[in-house]
Amino acid sequence: MLSRRRFLALSGALASAPSWAAIAVSDDKSLFASAFSQSKSEHFFGLFNTKGNLVWQTRLPDRAHAPVVHPNQAIVGIVARRPGFFIDFFNVASHDKILRIEPEKDHHFYGHALFTRDGQRLITQENHYPSGDGKVFIREWPSGHILDVYSSHGIGPHEAVLLNDDVLVIANGGLKTHPDNDRQVLNLDTMSPNVTYLSLKDGKPLNQASNAKELHQLSIRHLDVNQHGTVALGFQYQGPLWDQVPLVALSRIDQPELDYLPIPEQVRARFKQYCGSVCFDQSGDVLAISTPRGGFVAYWHVDTKTFLGIDNCRDVCGLVAHGNAHEFILTTGTGNQYVSNPVGEHINLIKKHPTVHWDNHLRQINT
Repeated sequence: MLSRRRFLALSGALASAPSWAAIAVSDDKSLFASAFSQSKSEHFFGLFNTKGNLVWQTRLPDRAHAPVVHPNQAIVGIVARRPGFFIDFFNVASHDKILRIEPEKDHHFYGHALFTRDGQRLITQENHYPSGDGKVFIREWPSGHILDVYSSHGIGPHEAVLLNDDVLVIANGGLKTHPDNDRQVLNLDTMSPNVTYLSLKDGKPLNQASNAKELHQLSIRHLDVNQHGTVALGFQYQGPLWDQVPLVALSRIDQPELDYLPIPEQVRARFKQYCGSVCFDQSGDVLAISTPRGGFVAYWHVDTKTFLGIDNCRDVCGLVAHGNAHEFILTTGTGNQYVSNPVGEHINLIKKHPTVHWDNHLRQINT
């Protein structure tokens, strides 16, 4: 709980934080947020513009995972890499770190968090590691005071997105882990991943869909939702590399089963059973899935469930919809930034940063 003095200081810092529009530079209407590293011991969080230039950065105590962008004020957060024990928030205008949020006792973050659309609440997915139960925490912003704690109705709630103001969609990855050895999966034989549509009013599940029993090791990790209410899911298979399993699916709140998207087998094999970021374009018509292990981004037309092709990019994972329909920004662990249009069948290098290793996830900020 914040002291009164700390709360007043924080309130003052937030009051001085301008809107995103107020910090817009020239005609550049978009910024992009990502963690990055320059060595195994040098970790950062930064914003770059459409020309690929870093316009803001700050050093981090450890490697981080996914950014969190406040919808109204020029405030960004970064979630520690799983098992994560901090989310740091910064005033972009002043460069000041204004707040650190830490999980409750015996919990850790999963690398992702999000604000509600009005910016008044922060939602985090967490692991209660003594039991392995997935939890969703709803915190008041900016005090960090916990308003509600709900079950995620699964194990390993990795990423979540808002379907609307009242419904949270959660990718329960199914992987039971403990922070003492977080890469060891403790329940490979009994995994049961699912996607859960959770009511933010009372924490009750409105719908839940899972893979078939024979695909119980098909971990659901990342997801996105388009403006039509279609949710896309990217999987990370925990079984043998040679198993021919689906890796991408669509879901809706009114459908009890997952709808797997087609992938040519020669492409599916190149995924190496691992999907990274999941992203719809601005129109909601085109879906992109990155695979850093495979070294490419794959694309589909959603309505027709048509596989469109791939862009080969070594160690690519960061992925976000850009301002134009069918257009995406991509970042790689080799320091490259690209703009791609799979419908127009072109991809262009924006900039290469030889000393930068962009981390897994990317967020766009509309200024």
